[in-house]
Amino acid sequence: MKRSLLLIASAVLLTYFLRPFKFVRLDLAFLLYSLAIFNLSRDLRTASIGLFVALPHTLFGSESLVPLIVALGASMRAEKTAFRKRLSDFLKYYCVYALAVVFFVRTTNPVWKSLLLSFLPFLLMFLSQRDKYKWFFVEDAIFVPSLACLHIIGQYGRSWWILIVFALNFVVYRWLLDYKMKTRELSKFESNYKDFRKKLAKLVEMVDSTSQSSSIYESLNKLAEVISSLIGFKYVLISVLNRDLGVIQRVAQHGIGEEEFKRLKQNPPPIEYVLRFTQERFKVSNSYFIPEGALDLPAEYVATLLNGPMEDEPDAWRPNDMLIVPIRSPMNEMVGYISVDAPQSGKRPRVEDIQIMELVADQAYKLLERSQLYHDVVARVSYDPHTLLLTHSAFLGVLEAEIDKGNRFAVVILDVDDLSSINARFGHEAGDQLLEKISDILRNRTRKTDVAARFGGEEFALLLRNVTKSKAIEITDRLLGEVRRIEFNVRVSLSAGIAMFPEHGRTTQELIKVAIQALQIAKMSGKDRLMIL
Repeated sequence: MKRSLLLIASAVLLTYFLRPFKFVRLDLAFLLYSLAIFNLSRDLRTASIGLFVALPHTLFGSESLVPLIVALGASMRAEKTAFRKRLSDFLKYYCVYALAVVFFVRTTNPVWKSLLLSFLPFLLMFLSQRDKYKWFFVEDAIFVPSLACLHIIGQYGRSWWILIVFALNFVVYRWLLDYKMKTRELSKFESNYKDFRKKLAKLVEMVDSTSQSSSIYESLNKLAEVISSLIGFKYVLISVLNRDLGVIQRVAQHGIGEEEFKRLKQNPPPIEYVLRFTQERFKVSNSYFIPEGALDLPAEYVATLLNGPMEDEPDAWRPNDMLIVPIRSPMNEMVGYISVDAPQSGKRPRVEDIQIMELVADQAYKLLERSQLYHDVVARVSYDPHTLLLTHSAFLGVLEAEIDKGNRFAVVILDVDDLSSINARFGHEAGDQLLEKISDILRNRTRKTDVAARFGGEEFALLLRNVTKSKAIEITDRLLGEVRRIEFNVRVSLSAGIAMFPEHGRTTQELIKVAIQALQIAKMSGKDRLMIL
């Protein structure tokens, strides 16, 4: 705030000395020229850019308008920038070039005029902005004197060909800078890559050296600390999907206070909560980035660790941004996830950063699988990632195991009525949301002993243990009634077919065949009903 007030006061004082109030057509042409120069170089922040506008303008235009023309060009770059940042750029450029022109006006020697106008902005920008924007380039040291010499020549003969030379100089300068920056980026990438390999090797060594008797919590907290150091996030939270309890357990953290972590552990979200994050629209690589405002999340399930954006830029990390990196089993089943906050860079994650996090998540799975406490949680049968119900093959495996026990049970195959027309009318995203709502009912409105599965694209399956025929009908009919009450754009319904063990078959294939036959009859009879043969 103090710096802004100082810039404003300086701008007002310098405007008083310059009195830039006479604006002619030539100055308008130079304004367009300034906009072109700064927009062509909007990815660069070097001291010499403004000189390509200031020097020719002092030759052919009004000296008092030079700071305004340069400042407008710099602050009106065609990029997503906050108004406060644009205003800051305007004041900064205006004050620097106005100061240069004040010296320029008071100097009578044309050589000194050129040198002062050339070097003063360069030196001031270098001294005031070297930490944040790294204004200094070796190319500046070459081009600033050359521009000064060109300007001195122009003082003795104001020919329009000087403008053409300035334009050609800008093209060469822009090309040189671009080449130099790409070279530096490549060098930086190689350095970062070597550094990352060293850190990743340490991470793998740490995971592999973890003793079987070590506390899983100590190991995971250590892993969270390594993630913070390796990737550069201040806060790291590791969570596990406990499908037996139906909740998301917070198991380890780094950077989060003990009281806040205790609050998160005492308020575990329901397991279906993760479906909000794992939507296709949020997918980046194999992870999910949820920008601030994209979802309305319950306060008791999240920790807001930042009070404002870390930087006032479009790609700045926001307080409610979320990065969810799944922890997956070798069968590609999501068994947990790593969430992070407050990147040291202050920026939203790049794809490269997320892919590195995914490598770390693989190491997290090794720790969870190795532990006695979480082995059964992460190494169990596969679940459908969109509905968190058993997959088709996993359901058949459970069904075979139940047949081996010899107890009575029912198999129910359910089909969503007219889902294809719903997708065509409202879009596949709406259809996916409907399937998730039906999955929630099948998972939460059945008994703990029952098993629900995603059997096909629009089909579900249920295993109802220890039930009679009448009880199976009662449970299925109640579920169909729950589905009818779903709030959606159109009326929603299911059709269902039921097969009983052992009456309708003693093998998996026989039971599924009978249940599907009953389902087909229910469909042909008008839908939104159940049938049992």
